[in-house]
Amino acid sequence: MFDSPLEGEFTQGTVFSCAHAENYPIAGVLGLVITARCDAAQDKVPVFSYVPVVSISRWMMHDGALIVLERIEADLINTFANNLRDFSLSDSLIKSHEMSVIYDVHLRKYEDDRGKKSKCEKIKGVIDSLEECRYIKSNPKEVDRLTCLLRKFDEKVTSVVRDLTDNKLSGYYLLRDLTSLNDEDGTDFVALLREVHHVATPIAKKIAHGLHREAVATAHVVCPAFYGNDELSMPIAKLRSPWIEHLMQNFTLLFSRIGVKNNNYMEVKRSLYKIGIGG
Repeated sequence: MFDSPLEGEFTQGTVFSCAHAENYPIAGVLGLVITARCDAAQDKVPVFSYVPVVSISRWMMHDGALIVLERIEADLINTFANNLRDFSLSDSLIKSHEMSVIYDVHLRKYEDDRGKKSKCEKIKGVIDSLEECRYIKSNPKEVDRLTCLLRKFDEKVTSVVRDLTDNKLSGYYLLRDLTSLNDEDGTDFVALLREVHHVATPIAKKIAHGLHREAVATAHVVCPAFYGNDELSMPIAKLRSPWIEHLMQNFTLLFSRIGVKNNNYMEVKRSLYKIGIGG
């Protein structure tokens, strides 16, 4: 999937170290250049555009976690709604009342009912999990609690990873077998396609040959971004064909989709009247 970078080259597909990502103010963030090859080769651009690239482990604790939490929450709400119907209650109650309130008012009285006690315990478990899910969404720095919840709902994590692997997760692109400067990051990474950043061409040319931290210490540039033990911003790999074209296709589709009003199928069916089957 990757080749070694050519010395001094900074072009579409180049992966470089010490990039900037909005929600990842940490060491180890990479950047993948998306500026057209022809523009890069002919010095036609004042800035180079790139998308951030982060290890899948870091991604799963932030962007990936948000997706997992959304799926967990939706599933728990659906489970609670189904349980309400089992008690002959309308699931519309969820739209106007907290689940804990619904339970206290309508279901707690069944806790001593031998036939419904087990169901009540399961419903309370759903409520507890939902409250924990919502708490973590509001407090993303609670890493230990997030990790615990992700382990509890491992099937949701698996679902998100599967969608990422199959290129079904809009806005994200899986990059495999990428060797970074940090061994702890492993070799699986995720490109954040919706987050486009830029680096000035003069700086990009310096990165192409290796740019030390001290060289930009007083320059107040956004990229390169040095955190922790970061010392050198430099190209580390180049995404080769056909993956760079596939990534760019996915990137382009994010911003080129056009929505139009759906046609009414019954109106279309009336066009079949003249052959006697439009009724």
